[in-house]
Amino acid sequence: MNKVKKWMVVTLALSMTAMAACSTGNEKNTVEPAASKAPPAEASKDPVKFTFWTTDGNQAVPGGNLMEDPTIKYLAEKTNTIPEITFLPHGQLDNQKRVKFASGELPDVSMDFGVNGDLFRNNQLIALDEYIEQYGPNLKKEIPQEAWDAVKRNGKIYAIPTVQYGNIPVNRIMYVRKDWMNKVGITENPKTSDEFLAMLRAFRDKDPNGNGQKDEIAFSAREQFTWLDNVLGMFGTSVFGGVPVDGQLVPRNTTQEMKNALGFVKQLYDEKLLDSEFMTNKRNTWEQKILSDKVGVWVHAPNLAWDWQDKLNKAYPGKELEVIAIPTPKAPGVTESGFIKTPFNQAFNITKNAKDPAAIVKFFDWLVSEEGQEFVSFGIPGVTYTKENGKITYNAQKDADDKTDLWRKGTFTILGWNEELEKVKLGEKAVAKLKEVYAVGNADGMTNYTLGIPPFKAAQPEIGEFGTAGTMFVETAGRIVMGDQPLEYFDEYVATWKKQGGDDLIKQATEWYNTNNKK
Repeated sequence: MNKVKKWMVVTLALSMTAMAACSTGNEKNTVEPAASKAPPAEASKDPVKFTFWTTDGNQAVPGGNLMEDPTIKYLAEKTNTIPEITFLPHGQLDNQKRVKFASGELPDVSMDFGVNGDLFRNNQLIALDEYIEQYGPNLKKEIPQEAWDAVKRNGKIYAIPTVQYGNIPVNRIMYVRKDWMNKVGITENPKTSDEFLAMLRAFRDKDPNGNGQKDEIAFSAREQFTWLDNVLGMFGTSVFGGVPVDGQLVPRNTTQEMKNALGFVKQLYDEKLLDSEFMTNKRNTWEQKILSDKVGVWVHAPNLAWDWQDKLNKAYPGKELEVIAIPTPKAPGVTESGFIKTPFNQAFNITKNAKDPAAIVKFFDWLVSEEGQEFVSFGIPGVTYTKENGKITYNAQKDADDKTDLWRKGTFTILGWNEELEKVKLGEKAVAKLKEVYAVGNADGMTNYTLGIPPFKAAQPEIGEFGTAGTMFVETAGRIVMGDQPLEYFDEYVATWKKQGGDDLIKQATEWYNTNNKK
């Protein structure tokens, strides 16, 4: 059994890291659903019960009767609702929802990574424009127009978008150990792929962690070819999304740019600049390597910048380790690099199953009010925080001990950045670090040509969905990088992918793109 087959057996199920623009939940077409009923003059006075399906975010979430949970009970009282929340396993979110939809189950609210394609096509979503106009003043004020535009279909709003953390257009960033750069004599961030390669070689050869054991890993990634995004992005490509090529919209992972990127990743692997276990690293293993002062470069979410810095500070007190974000370098001829841009993170779809859409819109509107933002950030007043004369005192330890902070923020965060609340929560130093990283993210990224694309899928699971990394791509990439196949094998993969169903996906995607980008 070759090296790639070994990891394919261990990790056959494709690990889909969240990206809003590439989710299977996004949908846009030219079919106009029947008009939604007009909103009532005012929302109900009695508490409104509604069902709400969302992800558990890979966090411990409350079970049993949620109205007995203090956090949900407080939220219900403040919004005059009875939210019946179902937390679905994050890794199975899309599949479980599709099974439920197919069996006739339908929630009042569905959290998705965009407008849910299945629900939109089946005319099961409510157009929200009039409801937001009447019952969502805070939503209108706080959510930027580009996020609203991204969840419009045929000119109407079909979901309430959440804003990317930091209000930036990308949710991947390249992290580098600045203290390692200093140790090996690199004074400027690499701007090209060659300069990036030179930095990794210095990390490999010059003992930047100073332990004399030559155990440094210049760059690390994770199983199923994930968290390599900004390295691929140096070549203007991604495993996600599509790009116009010769009059067609084709998946980025079938382009010449991807072939070039795989050749570069193979070079990293051959030169022992890439973690030898990158195709099998589980999350915990990967994080442990980074937090053991062994990794110089990695790709992750921008909002976790302080989390990385803080954990390293605590693991190595007095060593002055420093994590920074750098703009994604560019290979020759590349004009845009980084990750694919998207103006929103998640979106709340309200279905025609909802008996009182106005009350649901008011529920979400409260979450972005001043009081609602404080709830999302700090929890229940008098329990996990107090506020006197405008000053908030947050008991982070109590919030963590109660095991409410992570799932509460993951479930109810709509706005991507409130600097004053972040200062209370994390402190001035943490906010300064986040602002540095967000500034880098604001200038990074590639054009998103598939924002709102329907989930065009092939019958064969190995072919997968247009603009996502199907198992055929993951296995091909692994074979090439790890030396089981030459780089030219990529051309064979593309030809096979097209023959087995990819050509039809390209045709559908191109028709969608041309229809939705008429001048």
